[in-house]
Amino acid sequence: MSAPLWKAFFENDVDRFRDLLATAAFTSLGAHSKSGIGGSLGSSGALAGSPGTNTGTSPILSHKGKKIANGGFHSNFPIRGAETQHTLSLTRADVNIRDSSGCTLLHHIVSSANENAIVFAVALLDAPLLDLYIQDAENAWTALHRALYFGNIAVAQALVDRDTKDAIGGVQTAVGLIKIKDREGNSPFDVYGATVAGRNIQGDSAIPLLAENSDEDENPNAYANSGDGSDTESQSRIMLPRIRANGDELFTFGSNKNFTLGFGDEDDRQFPERINLKRPDRLLNRLNGEHKALGKPLSQVPQRRSRSNSVPAVIQYKPILIQDVRLAKLHSAILTDDPEANLYVCGFGPGGRLGTGDEITRFNFVPVCTGGLESRKVIDIGLGQNHTIAVTSKGEVYTWGNNSFGQLGYTLPSTSVKDEEPLQPLPKQVFGPLKRELVQGAAASRLHSVVYTPTSLFTFGKNDGQLGLVDSDARSLTVQFTPRRVAASLFSSSIHTVSAIDKATICLLENHDVWIFANYGYTKLSFPLDSSSDFVKSHFLSTRYNLIPNHISKITSGGDTICVMSNEGDVFTVNISHRVETGSSNGSTTNPAKIRGALSAPQKIWTRKKGHMAVRDVDVGQDGSIIICTEAGSVWRRVKRAKVKDANAPLSTDFKPKDYKFSRVPGLTRIVAVRSNTFGAYAALRGDSDVLKNQLNVEPRSLWRDLYPLIPFSDMAPAEEDSETENPRPRFWTPSVPAGNTSAITQAVWYTKNIEESVSDLLAKQRTAQDWSFDMHVGTTISDVRLPVHECILAARSTTLSRALSTFRAEYFFTIPKILTIEYDKHGNILLLFTEMDFLTVFNFVLYAYTDAVADVGLQTRQPPQVILKYRQVRSELMQIAVHLGMPMLEQAVRTQTQPARSLHEDLDRAVGEPSYFENGDVEILLEGANLKAHSSILCRRCPFFEGLFQGRAAGQWMTARRQQAQDVVQVDLNHINSRIFEFVRRHIYSDVGEELFNHITCPDFESFLDLILDVMSVANELMLDRLSQCCQKVLGEYVENRNVCQLLNAVAPCSVTGFKQAALEYICLNLEGMMENQ
Repeated sequence: MSAPLWKAFFENDVDRFRDLLATAAFTSLGAHSKSGIGGSLGSSGALAGSPGTNTGTSPILSHKGKKIANGGFHSNFPIRGAETQHTLSLTRADVNIRDSSGCTLLHHIVSSANENAIVFAVALLDAPLLDLYIQDAENAWTALHRALYFGNIAVAQALVDRDTKDAIGGVQTAVGLIKIKDREGNSPFDVYGATVAGRNIQGDSAIPLLAENSDEDENPNAYANSGDGSDTESQSRIMLPRIRANGDELFTFGSNKNFTLGFGDEDDRQFPERINLKRPDRLLNRLNGEHKALGKPLSQVPQRRSRSNSVPAVIQYKPILIQDVRLAKLHSAILTDDPEANLYVCGFGPGGRLGTGDEITRFNFVPVCTGGLESRKVIDIGLGQNHTIAVTSKGEVYTWGNNSFGQLGYTLPSTSVKDEEPLQPLPKQVFGPLKRELVQGAAASRLHSVVYTPTSLFTFGKNDGQLGLVDSDARSLTVQFTPRRVAASLFSSSIHTVSAIDKATICLLENHDVWIFANYGYTKLSFPLDSSSDFVKSHFLSTRYNLIPNHISKITSGGDTICVMSNEGDVFTVNISHRVETGSSNGSTTNPAKIRGALSAPQKIWTRKKGHMAVRDVDVGQDGSIIICTEAGSVWRRVKRAKVKDANAPLSTDFKPKDYKFSRVPGLTRIVAVRSNTFGAYAALRGDSDVLKNQLNVEPRSLWRDLYPLIPFSDMAPAEEDSETENPRPRFWTPSVPAGNTSAITQAVWYTKNIEESVSDLLAKQRTAQDWSFDMHVGTTISDVRLPVHECILAARSTTLSRALSTFRAEYFFTIPKILTIEYDKHGNILLLFTEMDFLTVFNFVLYAYTDAVADVGLQTRQPPQVILKYRQVRSELMQIAVHLGMPMLEQAVRTQTQPARSLHEDLDRAVGEPSYFENGDVEILLEGANLKAHSSILCRRCPFFEGLFQGRAAGQWMTARRQQAQDVVQVDLNHINSRIFEFVRRHIYSDVGEELFNHITCPDFESFLDLILDVMSVANELMLDRLSQCCQKVLGEYVENRNVCQLLNAVAPCSVTGFKQAALEYICLNLEGMMENQ
């Protein structure tokens, strides 16, 4: 009996529970139980509701099964008196017994919040007679339903592993745990999806799990214009793609006999597999150039160079965003969002349909960047059986391939070989009527091509009644070799989308009307979108938040089937047949009645019953089958049922709707778009969660705040004043800015009568043990006050001054006539003296060196004239210093009487790249591979690790003896850190550089790039550099996908900065289904 197991679980006795299962004797006896507690047992020994008895359908719990064999009912709880000291004997009925609520022991375990729940679950799952597929009595939930609902992910993983093990081992009851549905028709992951939603991990506001389609807010027909009156030609306008799926990953599956799936072989794929695209070198070079043009290079950073490629890793491995995919019989095409070379093709080469300039078959997707498409971006693509038509961002149309039906839009010279069809192997532009048109989209069939602008429709190719010709010669014209404008008077709105098949051309207008041209006629299709009247919707459906009327939002077609989708997620199909009209063939073709007999009545094949099951995208497949993706991201195929007898029926209309069913495609989640052809090939675009790309924040730069205390007069503040002071402040006036801000220093200068005396007194009060950090003095020849400064700061702000200091060390003297001299003072310190310049000029120079600010006291209007003249002199002297020392930001600010633009971080970053900059470093860091020097003053202000080391509880007293020896350099042993990694850390410490720290490095492969970032983050975590850790995590977030998120999460977990961990856990929650299915 199982009572001891229940008791051990409720008493949280893990050891007892394990021992009972380890020593139990499992016997496959009959289902009848003399004690009356067998619970829902059938005569065959299988539990009612278990899929073991019927694997054809999803199991639903039977209420009739509540009665036991002897006519009794469940007891309130399993009998406890059955426990003995002998070996426990368990039958299938004992292991799977239910309590009064219809739950088994497994149901209770997976629903438990106990931390030992996973231990109990793993132990019970090892029981050979355990039935995973029993559904409870309340909701018909399986153990997986309950585990996912209660958030026990580890238990859910163990359940899926057991289910997979049973399926591989050939267990008869294994039917696929993730497919079983509850009473409401929800699978386990449907239940899970209803309990989670995307959110902002930085706040409490929830955001939709699936982003709303923003196409309605953005006009796909918009174009960019400079606004100049001369921009009248089409070359100045940039068209936007009409389809922007924004997919991160592409999966293909199905038939591959024509090499259309993009794999390196011709084998079919039963399950979806991921496609890998590789950018061409030409595109990488352009992206690299644009990347460098965003800003001037900061410094020469350490690089790991690849032998075959010198493109930075951030460009080399930049994720590719896929905008659209098209599949035809003999080839496939992919469009990305890259600025050029964004068209990739694969398939059967003979015939020139690939546009690569030859007739070689391509098994993998290759870019098309030759011929007319060189340096062009393709925004739309149409695939016929033997030709291709592309539309560029400039509204140009290019075609290539076979021209046997005139479908290329131009004529080709005849070949010298008899019966050889003319080919165009490279993209060639179509002119004629399209020369001055801005084309926005294209479509193609085996026989003809279609292009369109917002107001015009152009067709060309073989005229089989589908070109939309309504002239008197419509039937007599066999081939239309050049684009021809058609249906100009029919449309009352702009064209939104066009689709084409051999027998018809279909147009969707902006007002959501659908027009079809076929059989030498035309008609407007109507669909039963909503049976409720507007009155009913407005008066009775008060809880309906979407008040937009249901309308057609997409059209697609394939074979003989036309498919449309509404904005509420309904799908309709119409079948077309080519029925020849009786009578004269030269009659008028303007009568719409000529087409009506060729179209079937619209048939609704998918209707939304739940919000997450509304259709998001749809396409037509083989034999009129339909493939759809829902708002929840799942993919379903409409296929014929196996019981259909006439499998060779010529038209899909010969089958009834009940002869079809929708079957879910396994392994696909978060799908945003689906594509197919009529020969059994399928594609699905997956849109990944952006939580790791958009919700990882990096703190602002703190360089100026960190270095502020290094200013020799950082404690300077406005002095107290009395009523006798000239220009007194109001009685209750308080400073508008706190101390520690440059404005406080500026205000102190405004209200100080004698700046030299004030600064001298302040320096005398500030002399502490921290004086050792100052290694240089700055002054003027007309004042005895000397400002202590840091050579590393001044050398970084001016390359001229840096070279001057290097010359001084070699020659012990340096001068720029009438500007400055560098020499040793009587104490042996380096002294920078400006020649006959005002002390306020020197004061501003030092202030600017540390803070990118100047005390612009000349703006004070309540000053006497002699003071104003003095401030003008200060401005002139500052301008002289800026010009001679090469400080353009300071010069511009003084000249225009504005505050300088911040450039301290750029100057320090440039200085870090110069080897001579660290020659006077007073700290030597011992590293693996090499030793690096640094300046303790900057290290202590920017890095908590070094601050604690040099200025901890001992306040630096332990280093006093070393400081007294001028030539002694303090050595810090960090031999466990690689010197190449520490160079990145040192650069961040000095210049506060962010994610751009990794912009210029090259790595041999993607794994090396990620390892480098992780190594830098590890050192940043050790040295307590939180902002650098945030930057590393931000860069890592750009490259996270469901195949590497767990490995990266484990690598980042020890870091004290938790942003990535929170975002990665959020990412796993939002992608749990896909990760568990594709483990």
